[in-house]
This record gives sequence, structure tokens and C-alpha cells, in this order.
Amino acid sequence: MACDCTRDRIVDPRKGDTGMSTSSASDHALFSIISNGLHGIAQEMGEKLVRSAYSTIIREARDCSTSLLDRNGRILAQAQFCPIHMNSFGKVFEAFAKRYDLSTIGPGEGLITNDPYSGAQHLNDFVLFTPIIYNGEVVAFSASIGHHIDVGGGAAGPNAGASDVFSEGLRIPLSRFDIERDLGDGLLEQFIRLNVRAPDQVMGDVYAQLAANRTGQQRFAEMLEQFGEETVLSAGAGLQDYSERLAREGIRSIPDGVYEAEDFVDDNGFTDEPLRVAVRITISGDAVEIDFEGSSPQSKGIINSPLASTISAAYGAFAILLGGGQIPVNDGLYRPIRRIDVPHGSFLNPSQPVAVRARNTACHRIYNTIMRAMSDVAPDRVLAAGHDTTNAIGMGHMGPDRYRVYMEVVGGGWGASAGADGADVVDGFVGNCSNVPIESLEIDYPFMRIEEYALRRGSAGAGAHRGGMGARRIYQILDDDVTFNCYSDRFKFRPWGLHGGKPGANSRFFVERDGASIDLPSKGNIVLCRGDRLVIETAGGGGFGDPAQREGERLSRDAVEGALASA
Repeated sequence: MACDCTRDRIVDPRKGDTGMSTSSASDHALFSIISNGLHGIAQEMGEKLVRSAYSTIIREARDCSTSLLDRNGRILAQAQFCPIHMNSFGKVFEAFAKRYDLSTIGPGEGLITNDPYSGAQHLNDFVLFTPIIYNGEVVAFSASIGHHIDVGGGAAGPNAGASDVFSEGLRIPLSRFDIERDLGDGLLEQFIRLNVRAPDQVMGDVYAQLAANRTGQQRFAEMLEQFGEETVLSAGAGLQDYSERLAREGIRSIPDGVYEAEDFVDDNGFTDEPLRVAVRITISGDAVEIDFEGSSPQSKGIINSPLASTISAAYGAFAILLGGGQIPVNDGLYRPIRRIDVPHGSFLNPSQPVAVRARNTACHRIYNTIMRAMSDVAPDRVLAAGHDTTNAIGMGHMGPDRYRVYMEVVGGGWGASAGADGADVVDGFVGNCSNVPIESLEIDYPFMRIEEYALRRGSAGAGAHRGGMGARRIYQILDDDVTFNCYSDRFKFRPWGLHGGKPGANSRFFVERDGASIDLPSKGNIVLCRGDRLVIETAGGGGFGDPAQREGERLSRDAVEGALASA
């Protein structure tokens, strides 16, 4: 986004001057260069991480994020990867800052954790910070998050039977480490290697995160050399202020009031009881308050969401509502959200040590409830419900040479909006992961072959704009003793439409074995055999608007494609 500002004010060139103090065109241009440069650095860090990674979940699916933070841990710029990681860096940094004097951190040190009860999200997400030091002082931090293919625990992939966080795998405390001493033959690397099934992939991805962070360190230092420390840091603060002003403008365009909604997670994987996500949003002038009172208590199983994830999901939803994803992602974007109340002991803010691996399921419902609550007062900014879950597919197999762990997120249909049909077969908004090419899967995982990967006919919700179509994927299993581990949702509650739109079809997983079809739960573990066919069918998106208003040509195409779900 183009922006125009001085050290004393920020000007949006689309709206003209604010009437505040003036500055030269050269100052405006310098700010634009530095602010875009900060975003460019964050994005380059992300591309370095993806291209250096060993595992398909990062290398192909891009389940990772990168960021630059100021010396106080406030986000300056973040790459456009996983929205669920929004503000995660800031929350984890707060925890590190309480434990260590980060002003003393040296150029060869780093900070690492994956602890969901210390500001991180789930155990597979390793958060890594390294300092940016200029003239002997810490001026900023490079940061990265990578989803690691395996962290030990009770299953290769999601352990749907986990009843506590200890069953989910290796838990790394808030650790300040020396890179040269503690990696390689050092304690940190050896400790990780001994506790995971795919040590080369996991440590390869840790080193990819380090490479990404070093890219941020190098590029930021180059910027400081070129423009000067005071100029760069002042521009970074100005960029945060710019995002704050745009966010507040977006809030002022929504009528003051209190808006409420609810939605449900299917179950916890142990019982059939659904879990409620309830939200109350208060709009007052240019500020927002969000309250999740009335959400279900914390639960057995892996569907609980740690506080950092819940807050990140709420921030991400409002980033879409207020700016359509166009407001620069930094600390300023979050400032107008004055308070987020999440009852402690609810499944959106659980107490230790409950399991949290499938926290994205709850986070998608947070996104859904916020969209639903705002659908009457901001109908042009919201989406109907989509498949809106992490269709997390994991498999593990011990071959003659080594253990292989497969993990992927299979997309589904997005909900429609007031202006467009929902997208077909994409990851949910919260995750934003990419498709993994079939060729890459079959090279890396010789125990499977993909027989079919297609749009799922009959899955899209009807409407003036139809929902997106889900996916249908069939895996042929080529070896015995392949463990299948998954978590998903929308098996029971269909993705709802808005303003007269119809719901999308439910998800369904099943195994074809010896002429029989075995239905699988949305969250579970099963051992697959040679010759099994694993069928994954993901939900479609809900429609938006009265289906009778659908144009004739589009209706004809819907019929040819077999897109629409039954009412």
C-alpha cells in the first residue's frame, strides 16, 4: 500500500492532507522507501525460510511466518503467510522479556520456545528470535515461526487421543541459547533430535528459520547504514501509527453498538457434545472491545486454544473487516482493539496442561463468529462460513531406512461474500497454507500414492453468490502399518450462508477396505493397511444472498460443474 507521512504526522495520499504540519516531498518519499523496505525485508525472510526448509509442510505448504520487531517487541512488519501467527511474535516476546534482560542479548544468541502456555501456540510451532545489533546496542529483532513436521508425542502427526499437552510432544521452555555452543553437537539440538521421529527434517527447518532470521538481521543493518538509525526507527514508528489511523478510520465507519453471535465446534474427539464459541463486540467511536464470555469450558482433547491463538484469530478477523487485508500488519493495527476478554478456564483460554494441538479449529470459529456478528452492519465486508477448519492430515510410517512423517492441510470451499463467489479448495483464512504438489508428496512419502485430487461436486452452498467448492482427495496406501492421524471439523455443522444464502456440504473422511466403507471421525487415529483407499472430502462454503438472484449464465455453469450442495 502506498503511504505518505512525516515524523510528526501520517498522510494517506488517497484522502489528501490532514491539515497538520507540512513536510517536504523528499521526506514523504523517504518514508515510503523505508516502510516498503521493512515489509520487503519481512517477505524476503519468509521466502528464505520456505526455500531453505526440509519438510513439505514449510517447503511446499508455507506453514510459517516471519517478522521484524522493534527493540520493545512491537511488530514493525510481517510477511503475508499465516494469519494465525498475527501478533504471536509480540505475545511470545512479552514472555521472554519478563524472563530475561534482552538488552544484554548478544549477536550469537537466540531465543526459542514452542510452549503454548508461555505465549506460543501449539507445540509444532517453534518461535525463534535473534537480535539485530547496531553500534553495540540491540535496535530490533528478527523473528520466525515454523510448523515442524514432528515433535514426538503419541502419534506421527496430530495425536487426537491426547488428553494433555505432555501427550502432544516435546515442549521447549522459554530458552535463551548460544547458537554456536548449543546447536550442532550442543545440548539444544541433541535434545530436540532425541525426541522427534524425523530429526533431520526438524533440525533442517530450525536452521532454515535461523537463515531467515539472519536475512532480516543483514537487511535491517544495511538499511540502518544507508539511512541512519534515527531515520529508520522513526519511520518504523510512523508506519505503526499509519496502520493505527487506518484501523481507527475503519472502525468509525461501523455504527456504534453491541453485536453478538455464536458458532460451534463439532466435538472434542472424545464425546459428541459440541463446543460453543460466543462473541460480543462493542463498537464505540474508533475503538473495539471483544468479549468471549459464554464460550464452552476447556475440554478433554486437542481442540483447546491457548490465549495467544485466540487473540491472534480475533486480530486477524478484524484486519479483514477494517481494511480488507490492506492495512500494513504491525503493532498499530491492533491498538484500536482496546480489550479482548477471554474467560480463563474456557476452551479459548485453557489452564495448564490441557492439550491444544487442534487450536486452529476453535480459531476458525472465532473468525466465523466475528464475521457473523458484523454481517448486518458491515455486509459488504464479511464472508459466509466456509469449510473454515484445518483439515490436518498426518501419516507416519517406519520404513527400512528411517521414519517418515507426512503432514498437510487440505483446503476446502470459502464462504461467499456480497461481491463474489467463494474460492474453491483453499486453506481456511486462519491458516492460509498452500497446496502441496502431488509429485512432491509421492517422492517424499513412498508409502502412498494419490489416485484423485479434484473439486468436490455437490459441495457449494447456493446463493446470489455461491460458496466455494470443497476438495476430494484419494490416497492409495502402499505399505502396511501406516498410521493416519487427523483433526478437522464441519462434519456435523454445515457451513452457514448469509442473507438468504444456503449452507455448504459437510466434510467427510472414510476408508475403503475390502469392499467396505469405514467412516472416520473428524478427530482420530487409525492404522491403515496396504491396499486401503483413504478418501478425504472437505466442506464447501456457504452462499451469500438469495439464490433466486443468481444470474442465468452462472446457474448454467453451476449445473455443468455440479457445484451446488443440496438444500
